[in-house]
Amino acid sequence: METRDRIRRHGGATHEDTIVAALDALEAQDFWAQAERAAAWRDEHADEARAVAAEAAAWDAAIGSIE
Repeated sequence: METRDRIRRHGGATHEDTIVAALDALEAQDFWAQAERAAAWRDEHADEARAVAAEAAAWDAAIGSIE
């Protein structure tokens, strides 16, 4: 009964509408939390990514100079 009352207080047209809205909000929150973790990981590994890119460019230049 308490759960139904909580759902009813959020005022969706139906219980299902309220639950769907709550799930949408939870999924959006999870998405943005994951995006923030990914951005933090990318920033934490930026120096390594630059080093790998520089090494790849050096290899490309070396291979490109071979005829």
